[in-house]
Amino acid sequence: MGLSNAHTMTRYIGKAAVIDCLDAKLNEELTIQAWGEELTSIVANLPKDRDRVVVNFQNVKFMSSSALRVLITLNTKAKVQKAALFLCGICPNIMEVFKITKLDSIFKIRATENEAVNSLLK
Repeated sequence: MGLSNAHTMTRYIGKAAVIDCLDAKLNEELTIQAWGEELTSIVANLPKDRDRVVVNFQNVKFMSSSALRVLITLNTKAKVQKAALFLCGICPNIMEVFKITKLDSIFKIRATENEAVNSLLK
């Protein structure tokens, strides 16, 4: 069973916190702000025995540039926490934006949650 918020649900698999994004669209500023606060809080409050984070975007079909900025900030916060951060389940049209903006070279991205979790085990 996971911990559910308005925009995310967190589950733990081994040493990894798996965060499911619940919104299909991350394009409204208030939604993005609340989503970002949830992500930041989860990373900032990781249990001591967990230092890995997977953000699963399988439900997300649209993401604005503001949401991308939240992820860049989250990546920085994860590094401060010494937590490995992986993204997964990104739909093809959003993945294209990651490639165009070269964010695919900044983030560790895997196609599926299983691939992301398995990458963390290595």
